[in-house]
Amino acid sequence: MKQLSSYLWAEIKKEHRHSFHSKMIYFSLLVWPVIMFVTAYYSFAPFRMGPDSPLARFVAADQLPLFLLTGYLGYIFYWCLVQSAWQMSFERQAGTMEMIFISPVNRLAFLYGRSLSSLVEGVWLFFCFVLLALIFVGGIHPSGWWAPLLAFVILIVSAVIWGGFLSVLFLFSRDASFLYTVLDEPMLIFSGVRLPPLAFPLWAKVISFCFPLTYALQLVRGLLMEGETLLALTPKIGLLATVLLVLVIATILLLKQAEKHMKETGNMVMY
Repeated sequence: MKQLSSYLWAEIKKEHRHSFHSKMIYFSLLVWPVIMFVTAYYSFAPFRMGPDSPLARFVAADQLPLFLLTGYLGYIFYWCLVQSAWQMSFERQAGTMEMIFISPVNRLAFLYGRSLSSLVEGVWLFFCFVLLALIFVGGIHPSGWWAPLLAFVILIVSAVIWGGFLSVLFLFSRDASFLYTVLDEPMLIFSGVRLPPLAFPLWAKVISFCFPLTYALQLVRGLLMEGETLLALTPKIGLLATVLLVLVIATILLLKQAEKHMKETGNMVMY
């Protein structure tokens, strides 16, 4: 356990020095998400948002700011790890990955340590903005005093596992830009960040449930907006846990397969 924690801490320090070395980076991590949220909110302004509007069947007009705030908070959690995984391909090209794979370092500790560092440093400014915005927006109906803490844990755990899975994909991909395009914008569109998945046509609903962010946002909104109890949320928690377990298993299997391929061929590029 001590060795595992040292691996995690070492990767967190490396990622901090590599990706968060300038004050302007932290500034952009606040300004860019805020601009995205404001743009999304005012994109609804030209449309009728009263109780008789089509969107009111899924989201009440007075809950729209809270709906978008929670949606973009979850999206930023996941987006930071898509970015981090994308940068893995550059480390592979620079030869850093070969050094890690010939060392005795725990592979999963390396992946999840990198994801955890990118996540915490990438979201804390926007997280503070969301907390301040919620004070002025209002409309929160938490399940209990523990609901915000549980929602935060759900986002962190699910995002880190998602980030570890993506890191394996990006690590052994010849062209990571294609995966970035496929995973980033569709996640924003179909995961319920700006519109509830129930409002989508059937084909879009199928795509939405391919992203773990969809399940995480359902839980977060159930905890903070609808005041659902843990008993009522148990099926959703079980569903998210199942999806995350599948991702962990897929991460381990793909990582072992890729390492075996590298040892046999001396080439880290699988596809």
